[in-house]
Amino acid sequence: MNDKVFIEEQFPVSKVSKESYKERKAGASQTLTGLGKWWGRKPLILIRASIIGMLMPVSDNPKKDREIFLKILTMDNDGLWLRRTKSIPAKIIQDNDKGWRADAYLYCVEAKCPATGLMLPLAPSWVISEKYNVCAVLKRNDLIKGYDIDIITGANKDTMAKAKLGTVRNNRMICPETGEEFSISGIRGDRVVNGKTIYGLRLWEKDDFVPRPDDVFQERLYCVRWVETYVEKNKQGKVVEKKLHHISSVTETDQKREKQVLKLLNERFKEWQTKGFIPSRKIEHGYNTDQPIRERGWTHWHHLFNHRQLLINGQLFSYLSEMSNNSETLISGLLHIGLCADWNSKLLRWVSHIRKTGMGGVNQSFYNQALNTLYNYTARNLMSLYSYNIKLSNLNITNYTCRIDVKDARKNNSTMDLWITDPPYADAINYHELTDFFLSWYEKQIQIVFPEWYTDTKRALAIKGSGNDFKQSMVDIYSKLTKKMPQEGIQMVMFTHQNSSVWADLAMILWAAGLKVTAAWTISTETAVGIKKGNYVQGTVLLILRKRLSDETTFLDEIYPEIEDEVRNQLDHMMELDDTDDPNFGDTDYQLAAYAAALRVLTQYSDIEGHDIRHELFRQRESGEKSAFETVIDRAVEIASDHLVPAGFHKQYWKNLTAPERLYLKGIELEKHMEARSGAYQELAKGFGVRDYKFMYAKTKANAVRFKTGLEFKRLHLGGTDFSGSLIRNTLFAIHETIRAEDAREGLKWFHTEIDHYWNQRKLIIEILNFLSTTNHIPHMPHWKKDADAAKRLAGAVENDHGGRL
Repeated sequence: MNDKVFIEEQFPVSKVSKESYKERKAGASQTLTGLGKWWGRKPLILIRASIIGMLMPVSDNPKKDREIFLKILTMDNDGLWLRRTKSIPAKIIQDNDKGWRADAYLYCVEAKCPATGLMLPLAPSWVISEKYNVCAVLKRNDLIKGYDIDIITGANKDTMAKAKLGTVRNNRMICPETGEEFSISGIRGDRVVNGKTIYGLRLWEKDDFVPRPDDVFQERLYCVRWVETYVEKNKQGKVVEKKLHHISSVTETDQKREKQVLKLLNERFKEWQTKGFIPSRKIEHGYNTDQPIRERGWTHWHHLFNHRQLLINGQLFSYLSEMSNNSETLISGLLHIGLCADWNSKLLRWVSHIRKTGMGGVNQSFYNQALNTLYNYTARNLMSLYSYNIKLSNLNITNYTCRIDVKDARKNNSTMDLWITDPPYADAINYHELTDFFLSWYEKQIQIVFPEWYTDTKRALAIKGSGNDFKQSMVDIYSKLTKKMPQEGIQMVMFTHQNSSVWADLAMILWAAGLKVTAAWTISTETAVGIKKGNYVQGTVLLILRKRLSDETTFLDEIYPEIEDEVRNQLDHMMELDDTDDPNFGDTDYQLAAYAAALRVLTQYSDIEGHDIRHELFRQRESGEKSAFETVIDRAVEIASDHLVPAGFHKQYWKNLTAPERLYLKGIELEKHMEARSGAYQELAKGFGVRDYKFMYAKTKANAVRFKTGLEFKRLHLGGTDFSGSLIRNTLFAIHETIRAEDAREGLKWFHTEIDHYWNQRKLIIEILNFLSTTNHIPHMPHWKKDADAAKRLAGAVENDHGGRL
């Protein structure tokens, strides 16, 4: 036996990653999501596994330890089978008088077009369903000084193409009559006075819930999606329920229902605000919260909901208040109201390509943790929100008492064996502002159930931003947590960032707090698709830390060999665990692991000769200047880049390639893995220390980046130094010549003429050609087919080359 815990010795990275992925793919059915937790969150299975891993001691039998750990998590074979066989509860629906149910209402903003004087409906796209070619078409109507909006199903190619263009792009109104463009800021009436921007919109008042007739932006219903439910017999003769979706233009009857909704809300509005059934809270100024104020003039949180949404959400709250006979029922209802607010507001984005039916769908308000004012949005029907109902009767809840303290971590006086933190370092999400969206619905009812609770967001206490004040706060917090844990206590820090300077700062913060990293594991926590752009990471690093009790010292130059060994061991361990057919990790995740490995070495020493770490942490640096620790971490990434050989390429040949050549081949591997984000290529280049590489790009469009083939390079960037004169560049041109002449001998001739020491490099050339030929049968790489075929033929020619004679 020893003093270590399970997570310091081993961790089932692959299994936890796969279970985390499954949980993420469950969407709104995730456990925490279903309980109304809208903000950025780690998968519940990851948290459970982490806590158990920090509590479970290890024995002298690692294999047995692993079996026990998986059984506790029900991630052994028996547990996985039991979870697989769980049934899915039936869903209840409600029909309207036509036998159809309206489950989505599409609204858009209108504004007067300066070119025509007509009220122009605004939307970045008028496509409603890509699968069924459903779109909205604007038809000028001078009688109403605006446009009729017709919904077309089965639209032709030209109509769909026009619909995709919309009437607003890049914050500019596009006139459909003249093609003229007008800035939205100009439409709003924004102006600059004495160097300060004055926003031109009327600020809405507390009693407003629809635009006033003279407001710049009006709102209108332009489409309704209906669900027809019917029954029929299947092939086995069993009666089954079927659903058919209809997307329709707005009718006169629909307009009457809109007026009825307004009437019903108007009758209840003031009473509901007083009772807290709908929000009445004012929007405080902030980075995110200023956006709806300046872009729409909305000043109170209920302005982020239209009349139909306020009526439905408010009616649910009213019903909840009547039916709740105890605090538990009311609290569960509040969670439900929060979910309804998240899935029924003016921030609901219509997405034309999602939903299994192909009839479009919606993204929740906080799909990207911001307050995005939309030109077209979706309202939900009452019954379409049914799936967000929280059925506590289905949950086996044990009655027990737990303690929750919400306070400034710097003032914590409680001693704990375990601390788990997910620091907001370099986080662009202002949770302290966004929380008000939900608190505006909860505040008055929370005071009823928990009179001693506050309903203030405590913005002033939020640890946010960057700079020395932020760093000092982080040091103070982690120092306090370290002080408030026993000698054998453990901390876990979850971290996801890829910026080496951020990791360097984290290393110094943890060091200054008296902590050392004892283990690090990279878990795949995100799905491959999502809202994040740029350098998008699929993994989260779990840093396991203990108090640094030793007085070991070292010199910075002595650390490099240790880091090199640690990085290689970490990467080898990850690759050993990874699934070849369904990889958990990409190059960006291996880079995170390299950062973590560097921290593990750096933080074990109490002193690094010649470096005052506290001074280094808070020292003001010139733009572009790197700290000594950032240089160490950059070196860790370089080691990782050198160590990660593309699949199918022999390591012995990899060592003979230059950095630009390695970058090119790794870029091809990225493309094989369907990685098309520019950030991934940028980080790859950074890891190899290559500055000049953009000429390699065949495409530079966001999320569609890839490197050129030999055919696409042609004669460009051929000859000279670096990549242009490299063996790979000459190999690509030899492929080009083989295709041009339809004869591998032309490529072979190029090698004999242009490659120094050709005979000594023959095997490396064959290895390169064989690697490039593997792109032949990859469905998403058809542009490589000719090059891959030529590479295969040319590899055979080089292999059979005997003095230039085939």
